[in-house]
Amino acid sequence: MKSLVEIIKEEEFLELAQKASRTMLILSSYLTINPLKLNKRLYGVIIKESTDLEDFLDDYGARNNKTWVYFGELVASIRNLSNVTYITSHVLRRINLYRLNNDNEQAFIQDAQHVLQFCNESILSLFAHLQKESSVLSLVIPDDKFTEGDVDEDLVVRLLPHTIDEETVHEINENVTRVATEFITVLKYFENLLFEKKVSEKNLEKLVPSKINEDILRLHESKMHSLQSVYDTYIHKTPDELKDELLHSLRGYISISLHLLEIAQGLCHFVERHETKVRNESTMKLIEKIVNRKKVLDTIINFSLYYYTIFAKDGMSLAEAIIEKYTVVESAILKVPEGLGFHLRPSTLVAKVVNNYGTKTTMVVSNKEFDAGSVIDLMWAAGMIKKEGITAVEFRGDKKTLHDLKILADVNYGEDTMGKSIPLPEEISYLR
Repeated sequence: MKSLVEIIKEEEFLELAQKASRTMLILSSYLTINPLKLNKRLYGVIIKESTDLEDFLDDYGARNNKTWVYFGELVASIRNLSNVTYITSHVLRRINLYRLNNDNEQAFIQDAQHVLQFCNESILSLFAHLQKESSVLSLVIPDDKFTEGDVDEDLVVRLLPHTIDEETVHEINENVTRVATEFITVLKYFENLLFEKKVSEKNLEKLVPSKINEDILRLHESKMHSLQSVYDTYIHKTPDELKDELLHSLRGYISISLHLLEIAQGLCHFVERHETKVRNESTMKLIEKIVNRKKVLDTIINFSLYYYTIFAKDGMSLAEAIIEKYTVVESAILKVPEGLGFHLRPSTLVAKVVNNYGTKTTMVVSNKEFDAGSVIDLMWAAGMIKKEGITAVEFRGDKKTLHDLKILADVNYGEDTMGKSIPLPEEISYLR
C-alpha cells in the first residue's frame, strides 16, 4: 500500500510558513514599537493567530524538525501565556461585578496587576525572539501595520439597562441548595489545592508538577465550570436572583474560583510543556531563559492557588448560609431498625444519605436533636432509643434527603433483623 504521508522539502515549507505566519509576524513588529498596547482585545487576536499557526506547524510536523522546532515552541509559549493574561485581564475587569465583598479584594487586584505585568513582559520577550528566529529562518516581516482601531479597547465597564423579564423557575430552592452544596463538595474534594500561606521559593519546585500539575487542575477546573453552567441554567435571570444579593455573590465566588484554576492550569501546562525539568531539549532551555520559571511557579502557587484558597473558604461560608436559607425543612417519622437498632451499619447509611445532599438533617429523640450526618451522633442517639424502647424517630431536613431516608427505612436500613446486609433499592444505589 502506498503511504499517504509525503516528505516536503524545507524550501517548499518556507513558502507555506511565510503565508501562515503573516499575522503573527505583523504582531511581532507592532509590539516591538508599541509594547504598552497589550490589552484584552489584543490578547484575543494573539490567541487566535498563535493557535492557527501552531496547528499549521503541527500539521507539517514542525515539532519534529530541528530547523523549525524552536519557532514552534515560541508560538506555543505565546499562545499559552496569552490565554493566562486574557483570563487575568478578564477577572480584573469583572471583579466589581462579582460582588464578593471580600476583605482581600484590593490585595488580590494589586497582585493580579503584577501577574499581568510579568506575563506581558514575557509575551513581549517571546515575540522579540520570534522575530529574531523568523530572520534566521528567512521569514520576511510583512509591511502591513495594525491600526489603532484594531487594538484599542474601552477600559470602562458599561452595562446596558436591565430590561429583560426575569424567568420564573420552579423548584428554585432545590436548584439553589443543589448548586451551593455541590460548590462545597467540590472544594472539599480538592482540599490538597488549598494554600493558606504563601510558599517559599525553594519549595516551589517540590510542588510543581509532582503534586500540583495540569491533570489535577484540569479535573478541578472542569467540575467548577460544570457548576457555573448549572447555576446559569437554573438560577440566572430568576426573580430570586434579582432580589437576593447572596446569589449574585455565590455566582461571583464560583467564577473567580474557576478563573484562578484556569490560570494555574494554563501555567502548569506551560511549565510541563515548555520548561519541564524532565525534557532536556535545547529549545526548552531557551524558553526558560526567556520566561522566568521561578516567577511562573510563584504565580501558580502564591497567586492563583493562594487567592483561590482565600476566596474558596469565604465562598464555602456563603454557600453554607445559602443552604440554610433556601432549605425547606420538612419532617418524617421513620421506624427504628428492627433487630439491632442504629448500630454502625444503619447509622453509616443514614449519614451517607444526609451527606450526599449536604443539607442539615437532624434526628429527634425525646425532644433532643442529633446530627443525622454524623455516625457518632446517631450511635449516641441509639443508646437512648434502646434504653427508652423507642420504635420510631423523627427526621427533620430537606425533602430530597427525607425521601431517600424513607426508602432506606423501608428496607430496614439495609440489613435483616440479625444484622446481615441485604440489597438496597436502585434509587439509593449510591450507598453501595
